[in-house]
Amino acid sequence: MFVLRNFFIVCIALLLLSVTTNRTLAAAGRLTLDEAVQQAIANDPWLIANQQNEAAILARSVAAEVLPDPRFNVGLMNFPTDTFNYAQEPMTQISVGVSQMLPRGDTLALNSQRLRLQSHQMPLLREDRKARVGLVVTQLWLDALKASHSIRLIEENRILFEQLTDIVSSSYSSALGQTRQLDLVRAQVELDQLDERLTEVQQQQTRAVQQLGEWLAGTSPDVSMLTSTPGQSMPEWPTPIVLPQDDLTQRLLQHPSLRLIDQMTKVAQSEIHIAEQQYEPEWGLNVSYGFRGDDARGTDRPDLLSVGVSVDMPIFSSKRQDSQVQAETYEKESLRTERLLKLRNLLANYRTLEAELQRLDQRRELYRNKLLPGLQQSAEAAINAYTVDVGDFSDVVKARIGELNAKLSLLSIELEHSKKVAEMQYLLVGHQRGTK
Repeated sequence: MFVLRNFFIVCIALLLLSVTTNRTLAAAGRLTLDEAVQQAIANDPWLIANQQNEAAILARSVAAEVLPDPRFNVGLMNFPTDTFNYAQEPMTQISVGVSQMLPRGDTLALNSQRLRLQSHQMPLLREDRKARVGLVVTQLWLDALKASHSIRLIEENRILFEQLTDIVSSSYSSALGQTRQLDLVRAQVELDQLDERLTEVQQQQTRAVQQLGEWLAGTSPDVSMLTSTPGQSMPEWPTPIVLPQDDLTQRLLQHPSLRLIDQMTKVAQSEIHIAEQQYEPEWGLNVSYGFRGDDARGTDRPDLLSVGVSVDMPIFSSKRQDSQVQAETYEKESLRTERLLKLRNLLANYRTLEAELQRLDQRRELYRNKLLPGLQQSAEAAINAYTVDVGDFSDVVKARIGELNAKLSLLSIELEHSKKVAEMQYLLVGHQRGTK
């Protein structure tokens, strides 16, 4: 029994040495989280399309400020149809004219201004898009990293169960101690369950890596590439930003989504001004020049010049203008309400994240300082008792599985904490941008 116990201790020592060696092999060329986010943003075609849309709106703003094209006309006027003689009648002439319409009030300038204001929305949309891409990539990266570390923990535990199986098998075949056949069956069943658990986590890992690969165009990420910083297997425990209500409100007001609503409100105000221009008259200018030939006796006849002004007075359609202005005013007020609701939503999300992070901190400390050390001691005690034939194999199994579950739970807590902090940083993205 002394030899058997020493054999088990040596196996455990070799396992720990192997795990330590694997952790030391921090390969160069791995993909850090910051690199993954920057690569995803650089390869996002949505950002390119948004820039093209901005350029298109700016081009339309230039066109909107230009007067409509003048209209030219050429005509043969008062031509006699009895003789078809151009010199017969004094009013017969060839007329050349041009007319130009002048839009109501400052409609042209206001339309151009409205389009420029719309173009100012595009950078805000890009800013929000980059922040969202960063959040999505961070979550996928953490999911892949969680699966990678979960696989490592399960594989380490599986090696221990394989060694336990060898010990049970050796004890059973040599008839040492009071090992029963049930222990051997139980050990094999636990190995099979760990294999099934390992397969499930590997499936989760593959899904996260493939989804991450969709954002990293031109790169096929491998699980071994994922790390937070070179030489560090787990991301640091980030510290959330705790802010008083007034400071938090001011910072959230800088969020791209709220600044976008502010910009949309400016566009709505310009729409009101444009609608108000409909009360103004629309002017038209026209000039024509008539060329006349000599009369039948060869006497020269003067050419004729005509100048006219037309005006469109909105006398019978004031109700239409009133309704249009009122509609645009309601649109602006609805944006103000939307802004208020958005701010409330951001505040509620931030406070919710604060509460969740506080609970995760408490759970992390509980696992690290109490649960995990206690389960490790329980597992060691169960193994020691079993090796000297005073313990039950089921106690060993429960202790090892309990320790594995605790380690996996602690891993989930740590990476969930990182996800929550990433969400919190997304909410403060406008402030972070302003401080750079």
